[in-house]
Amino acid sequence: MKNIVFLFFFFIYSCQTNNVIISSKPVQITRKIITFKENKEVNILIADNNDIIEIFKENTSNNCKKIKLGKRYSLKIVPVSDLIQHGIESPDEYILNDSTIIKYNHYYTLEKKQNICIIK
Repeated sequence: MKNIVFLFFFFIYSCQTNNVIISSKPVQITRKIITFKENKEVNILIADNNDIIEIFKENTSNNCKKIKLGKRYSLKIVPVSDLIQHGIESPDEYILNDSTIIKYNHYYTLEKKQNICIIK
């Protein structure tokens, strides 16, 4: 009898809770790329509205997508800054290395790893 009562309350409780999704689907955005930063693992594109787009470098290929600074590009991204828990004050700073900290408006990552070549 205890088990039945326990299961009943568990069922009622589980029906009333909200499911929280901790992932995000890729979306297409268009941004004007102003400048970039890089280290051995990632390239960071900085857009005109102070958004940053993180692109992980691909180690298996020498092909690269050419990016010209000052031009608009449409990119398939995952919004990382939207995944950060709300309610907790989180800094809007991206730490690239010990000496480079980038303040951002929104933080995105490219859906796929890709090598890029910057054309000035």
